[in-house]
Amino acid sequence: MKKTAYGLLGIAIALTLAFATGACKKKEMASAPPPAEAPVASAPAAPMGGARVERITVAKAVNTDDSPGETAMAFGPNDTVYVSMWTANTPVGTEIAARWFGPDGQQITEDKIVTDRAGDGYTSFHAANTNGWKPGTYRVDILLNGAPAGSTTFTVS
Repeated sequence: MKKTAYGLLGIAIALTLAFATGACKKKEMASAPPPAEAPVASAPAAPMGGARVERITVAKAVNTDDSPGETAMAFGPNDTVYVSMWTANTPVGTEIAARWFGPDGQQITEDKIVTDRAGDGYTSFHAANTNGWKPGTYRVDILLNGAPAGSTTFTVS
């Protein structure tokens, strides 16, 4: 009889935990934020457990929530360039990186962040060249935990 009572108790606890876990899940947003006005780069399939980058936008500024402010594809030599992206289903500890490449295809720099909150939201990176950007087309690759997650370009004239 003790085995059955403990077995039933175990099942009851498991069902309670399953219900509590489902009830505590973060509510999904009713809809994603509206798309940016500038062309948005496409992103490849999610590289890990559902985490993904849905759109990448180049901008002259970002808002306080890291969403794109004034979007642009062309910049001057002394401008700061922002890259904003919508990230979805990112667990705590997800590494998001931006690799910046010059017109010659050589990597200029790489910026990384590690998420401290799970869920969806905007992430942004920015770069400024203190010596001035050389004219040409630049590329920014976005990586999730080291795997390609998307890419975009911008032009300096």
